[in-house]
Amino acid sequence: MTKRIYWENPYQTAFSAKVEKVEGKNVWLDQTCFYPESGGQAGDTGTMNGQKVIDTKFDQDKNIFHVMENETTLKTGDSVEGVIDWERRYKIMKIHSASHIMEHFLFKIFGQLKLTGSHLNEKHDSSTYESAERLDQEKLSMVEKEVNDFISQNLPIETYPDEKKPNYRWWKCGDILIPCGGTHPRNTSFIYICIIVINTYIH
Repeated sequence: MTKRIYWENPYQTAFSAKVEKVEGKNVWLDQTCFYPESGGQAGDTGTMNGQKVIDTKFDQDKNIFHVMENETTLKTGDSVEGVIDWERRYKIMKIHSASHIMEHFLFKIFGQLKLTGSHLNEKHDSSTYESAERLDQEKLSMVEKEVNDFISQNLPIETYPDEKKPNYRWWKCGDILIPCGGTHPRNTSFIYICIIVINTYIH
C-alpha cells in the first residue's frame, strides 16, 4: 500500500519516490505527498519530474494513483521528484477544518441532520444535509457566529491515527472530535472567517 506522507506531515510539499506502476496517464508510487480524493476532499494537483499531475485518486485496492495531464514518459522503477500545488492544498486544508467546525455547531443548534453529500476544494465546501423542515435563518446566523467565535480562539488542531483501526484517523480541535483522514492546518488562526451560504431544496 502506498505510504501516505501527507499524514506524517501535511505541510510537506516535495518528496522523492519510486514508480511502482504506470497505466496510461495513471501513475502509482511507493510513497506520496499527494492527497487522493476521499472524504469529500478534492485530490491534490502538482507535478512529478516536471510533468503535470491534474488529480489524485484511490484505486479499488486503496492504493493511490496520480492522474497525469498527458501520456507520461515515466515507467516502473523510475525515480521521481514530486511537488504538490501548495497554494491550492493549503486553501483546501483550511476549508476542510472550517467545515468540521461548521458541522459541529450546525448539529448543536439544529440537531443531528443527515449528511447526504460533501465536496470541498480550494474555493469552498459544498455539503448537503436533509432536514424535515426549512432551516431557520436566525438560527443559521447563530451557527455562523458560533463558528467564527470558535475560530477566533486560535485553537490548536490535531490529527492522529486510531489506536485499533488501521488507516482510521481523528481530527480534534477544542472539544470537537471527528473521524477524518484529510489534511488540516495546525491552528484555527489560519482559517480566518467562515461564511455560510444556504441553498434550500424542497421535495
